[in-house]
Amino acid sequence: MPTPNRPEPPLTSVDADARIRANFAKMLRAKRVAVLGASARNQFSAPVIANLDRLGFTGHVQLVNPKGEPIGDRPVLRSIADLEGPVDAAFVCVPQSAVIDTVAEAAAAGVTGFVVVSSGFAEAGAEGRALQDRLAAVAREHQVALLGPNGLGFINYVDRVPMCVLGRPVRTGGLGIASVSGSVGGYLTKVAMLQGVGVSHMILTGNEAGITIADVVDFLVDDPDTTSIAVFLEAIYDPRRFAAAAERALKARKPIVVLKAGASEATARLAAAHTGALLGDDRVFDAVAAELGLSRVYSYEDLIATAALLGQVGPVAKPGVAALTVSGGSGEILSDLAGAAGVAFPPFSPDVQAALEATVSAFGQTHNPLDLTGAALADPLLWERCLTAIAADETIGLTLCLWDPPIGPTEGWIKTSLESIARGYAAYPATPPLVALVAEPMTDYGHDALRDAGIPGAIAGLKPAVTALAQLAPWSGRVLEDRPVSLFADIGDGTDRPRHDRALLDRLGELGAPVVPGTIVEDAEAAVRVAEGFGYPVALKLVAPDLQHKTEVGGVRLNLADADAIHEAFAALSAIDQEGIEGIAVSPMRKLDAELLVAISHDPSWGPVLTLGLGGIWVEVMDDVRLLPLPADARRIEAALRSLRGAPLLTGARGRPPVDLAAASQAIERIAAAALALGPDLSLLEINPLGISGEGAEALDALALWKA
Repeated sequence: MPTPNRPEPPLTSVDADARIRANFAKMLRAKRVAVLGASARNQFSAPVIANLDRLGFTGHVQLVNPKGEPIGDRPVLRSIADLEGPVDAAFVCVPQSAVIDTVAEAAAAGVTGFVVVSSGFAEAGAEGRALQDRLAAVAREHQVALLGPNGLGFINYVDRVPMCVLGRPVRTGGLGIASVSGSVGGYLTKVAMLQGVGVSHMILTGNEAGITIADVVDFLVDDPDTTSIAVFLEAIYDPRRFAAAAERALKARKPIVVLKAGASEATARLAAAHTGALLGDDRVFDAVAAELGLSRVYSYEDLIATAALLGQVGPVAKPGVAALTVSGGSGEILSDLAGAAGVAFPPFSPDVQAALEATVSAFGQTHNPLDLTGAALADPLLWERCLTAIAADETIGLTLCLWDPPIGPTEGWIKTSLESIARGYAAYPATPPLVALVAEPMTDYGHDALRDAGIPGAIAGLKPAVTALAQLAPWSGRVLEDRPVSLFADIGDGTDRPRHDRALLDRLGELGAPVVPGTIVEDAEAAVRVAEGFGYPVALKLVAPDLQHKTEVGGVRLNLADADAIHEAFAALSAIDQEGIEGIAVSPMRKLDAELLVAISHDPSWGPVLTLGLGGIWVEVMDDVRLLPLPADARRIEAALRSLRGAPLLTGARGRPPVDLAAASQAIERIAAAALALGPDLSLLEINPLGISGEGAEALDALALWKA
């Protein structure tokens, strides 16, 4: 207890963050709400007030407007000072010029959570950004939750708290929707309603001046009513918090599916105009998403379908997929889509095939996908028998049934078919949704019929189903891997900046990286002596601090086999007009089995990132690279190398000698560690190539770029 008459100590930053998070959770489950700037004619406040009634809010509502005109049968207070506190959530729909004062006054009056719909902040340029910074400072000073500005609010469908301009009715369920865009959030709830997917929350962050997408995801990970999370975002302003929430989601086996803007420069410009977001490198985000176990998709329909499937099925240990259908042509289309998406529909094992043949041999083939033909219409129990048989296959972790949910009252055999399907899934860890063959709205009748049978909905269409399946295996693998998230590598405090590439290679070698040896000489005779020590053939390279691309000035001579060749090459190199020449480096030539590109760069949001690809010109021609956030161990590096499209060139294709990828990966791990040790001023380290030969893996050339 604090001493009487003595002020309490100020809250620390950690305390303030905890208070704000608690107020955010309280706002989402608000029991006492207010609308500030309430008016029947206001395009934002009027629908919020209507939603409170239409969606069944049962708590205490207060409306404030200086004019005091009643709205319907609700009285309106003239002043914030007249509020009966406390208030868990206030919807602010006043002009931009009045927002900051309104929030400050209401916070002082006991309001602990705000939705600010007003625009004209960061999305409007530098002046708006300055106003938004002031608004954020006021909210943080009072430790209140601030959603927005330029945001449409939130709906907690479970507890019926609709502090939102939008108010589409949806079925209540386990899908939590987080969106930086209000309209996108509305479209996502529309798709969920059409697909029959129940929603727990829709939370729209707007400009994220206070509450960010990371905060929303953090809340939904812990929310017991949410089983999967669908996210639309432009940028992540608090990457460490987002990563921590995603790691907790992995442990909780709660999928996070992301639709992210920013795959093109044009999109980045649109996002800046939309919410003021600054988008980072899109391929870096893909690499981070893989590390965090996020599933990335590219359409509304795929977002809802993927979140629903992963949330309902959970992680599967066996990557193979099977499907049952009464339409052989649809099975063929599904198989083609799956092949293009990298989804495996393996042949059934011999034992399972034998069991299926005993069941279906009289009318069909036992291929995967399995065509039950019209026989399943006459004998609906075929679904159950085939599902039960396939459950014993050691390679198949999930079997889907292609079957449209009923639209309205139908014949009894359809009900019997659904019940047969549900019983067949008793042999599986979880019951997946059906896959509807066409994308049509889920009716209340169809929803109830599936619910009564024990089937959790239906994916609307073959293509969204395949998109969801393509995400299931990598997400399952990341969950079952049970490995801590590896992001935000520690960077050393090194301050030295080697003058040129040879000095850089030598410094990397001192830090433990494998590099080709080399010696700088000033005359041809010294070059011959060094070459004889290394053994012929050798390479000569011009050394100068500002010479990044030696081949462009003719500054490299390779495969020099004797002293005469060295003298001739040395004379040619010495004649090059290049400022700051410090000598000529002599290095042994290697007979290479492969060349790799290894680069370490620094992403402003996610820290050091490792880029891997085939070396030389291949990386430019094929654009075939893999990115890994650092730190990354040799095992993960090797897996990334094996995932390259050009990996067969490393593993013995067309008679090429296979490369020891394990040894190469260990060398790359040491190079990355050395790059981190060079310190925070390093912007880029590029090793091209990392040569792989009988001598092992060595950095043959190095380029470093430094911060100004």
